[in-house]
Amino acid sequence: MTAALLGTACQESSDPAAAPRSRSEASATAGLAASPSPGAKTRDEVISDFRYATKSFDLGLTVVKDPMNRECVADATAFSRTEPGEKDLLRVVNRLKERGWRLRGEVDTDGATFLESGGWETITGVGPLLGETADQHSSAAGALALSAMSTCTKPPSPSPR
Repeated sequence: MTAALLGTACQESSDPAAAPRSRSEASATAGLAASPSPGAKTRDEVISDFRYATKSFDLGLTVVKDPMNRECVADATAFSRTEPGEKDLLRVVNRLKERGWRLRGEVDTDGATFLESGGWETITGVGPLLGETADQHSSAAGALALSAMSTCTKPPSPSPR
């Protein structure tokens, strides 16, 4: 699971947004999009939280540009010369909690850990770099991936006159 997360977090072409599966889900999503909560975070705030949480990673944080320029998607990877483990993941989770993120479930050091804040949900995990990702980041032995989404809204289409 973590390897898949690390692999997809590094790809610019990945689309982590899942379309609603039913009409009721679409209605619920539309209702959420129409009235964002007062504590809603912006994409820039989410990225700022990611930077704060991962500042101990020695090769820094790489933010991936969403190919569709959506303001409701934030993907980033923090690279390290050493393979990050449980201690690193717990440090990141605790730092995200300092910024208002709430843990959903338990911290899963062998898979994915989920958090939420300000209308955003994020998944994070740590692990070694494998395959093409390892080739692209030869100075890194491992990474922590962060992928977050919130409700996307489109501006209304202009009415024909």
